[in-house]
Formats: sequence, C-alpha cells, structure tokens
Amino acid sequence: MQHVVKIIRGIFSVIEKVFEVISMVMLVAMTVIICYQVFLRYLFNSSPSWAEEISLVLLIWFGILSIPIGVKLHLHIGIEYLFNRFPKRIQWIVSRMIYFLIAAFGLVMIVAGIELVEFMAMSTLPATKLPSAVKYAVIPLAGLTLIYNALELFFVSYTTYVEQGDATVDIPM
Repeated sequence: MQHVVKIIRGIFSVIEKVFEVISMVMLVAMTVIICYQVFLRYLFNSSPSWAEEISLVLLIWFGILSIPIGVKLHLHIGIEYLFNRFPKRIQWIVSRMIYFLIAAFGLVMIVAGIELVEFMAMSTLPATKLPSAVKYAVIPLAGLTLIYNALELFFVSYTTYVEQGDATVDIPM
C-alpha cells in the first residue's frame, strides 16, 4: 500500500509542478499581452481583437489553477483569530471538516466543470474563433487536484497535527 501511495503522491506532485509552471507562464503572458494591447491602443489607436480575449482566458486558467496550489500551501484566506483559541483537538476536528468540504467542492468542480465544458463546446470565442470550452477546460483537472490536496491534508494524524500542524503531510497507511 505504501508503494501505491508513493506513486500517487509522485503523480500529483508532477501535476502540481506543471500547474505552477503553467501559472507563472500565463501570468507573464497576460502581462505581455496587456502591455502590447495598451501600447498599440495609445500609439496607433488600434489594438488587436484577440488580446483581450486571450488575456481573459489566461486569467481564468490562472485563477482556477491557483485553487489547488493555494490549498496545498495554505495560502487561502482564513479566519484564525477564533480558530487559534480552540484547543488543539477541536482545531484538528474543525480542520478535518474544512478539508472534507474542500474535497466536496473539488467534486463539484469536476462534475460541473465537465458539464460546462460540454455545454460551451457548442459556441466559439468571437475574436479567436476557439471553442468557448477552452476557457473552462481546466476546471475538472483542477477539481481532481483539489480533491487530492484536501484529502491528503484531511488524513494528517492528530499527533502530527499537534506537533507540526497541517504544514507537514503524512498519510498513515
């Protein structure tokens, strides 16, 4: 069983690294495209029709890919003032409930994302003529990775949580 867990961790580790690299490239590409668009608009009073559309697609993908990364690295906003006042046992229980709900949201992302991609495949983006599904194609994969990250954190043992918090993940199998 340990061998299977290592393989699964390895696969998702690669997926997360790919997400991070793609996110960085998209952020740079968005910046370059928007600067290019503004430059052309102000100097030549004309901007390419595709620039805004591609920037929007990149922004959507960047935002969606950032969700599982944020869960894994604990980067999302949390209200810790009250949470930190709870005893460690209650903190552990509450955090398990939170990770369960995050995993459930990942499942919703997969199901609704697939439906959205199928529905949007019937139309095209006006400037680039790409299928509209391109904007949302990343949602199911991000949902799957979100489920994995949430469940990995969900299975942090109580003793590990007391010693190190959720930052160090060790699935007891």
